[in-house]
Amino acid sequence: MANLKNKMPDFVAYMFLGIVLGIASKYLDNIGVVDNNWWMNILQYFGQLFSRLGIWVLIATFIAANSKTLIRAGVNTFIFFIGMLVSYYMYSAYLFGFFPTRYFIFWGCVALASPFFAAIVWWSRNSWRSAFILPALPMGLMLSLSLGMGMFYMYLNHIEELIMFVVLCVVFYKKPKQIVISVVFSFVLAFIFKQISPFHF
Repeated sequence: MANLKNKMPDFVAYMFLGIVLGIASKYLDNIGVVDNNWWMNILQYFGQLFSRLGIWVLIATFIAANSKTLIRAGVNTFIFFIGMLVSYYMYSAYLFGFFPTRYFIFWGCVALASPFFAAIVWWSRNSWRSAFILPALPMGLMLSLSLGMGMFYMYLNHIEELIMFVVLCVVFYKKPKQIVISVVFSFVLAFIFKQISPFHF
């Protein structure tokens, strides 16, 4: 079994992971709240979590950061998202009898862009010169998903994404000075993203 795992390309494992998570997230989408049923309420909570962007940013960051090369980071992340999207929308078509083409195309375009973001993550993790600025991009995106921001106010939208932001700080940590600079830049980028983004996740 160990030899088979060593011979298996990374992208096969990540495609399988994407397929499993795509089906699981669609299944969790359709779970309603049941009073006094703690198990169903937990599943419904995870359904809400997996319907937001933050968890996918976190998973993609782990995939890219732990890939052995820059090329593998891009391929692994892309394959993961393709597996997830195809399984999610095929399962959706199976459940409801139609295929939401517009949403599939939109998220497919996001998947096409994922190797670029994976490259940012990989360079952030593996290049000391990039470790001060580049981590602020995924960290800033995660922060913008967690916080509501304006010129004179800030409030918490999702505590889970704030926890994920802290996890990203750990992923990109090299030295105290480096992570402090990255955190400062991430707040700046989160504020900019909130002001200019046409999307609200």
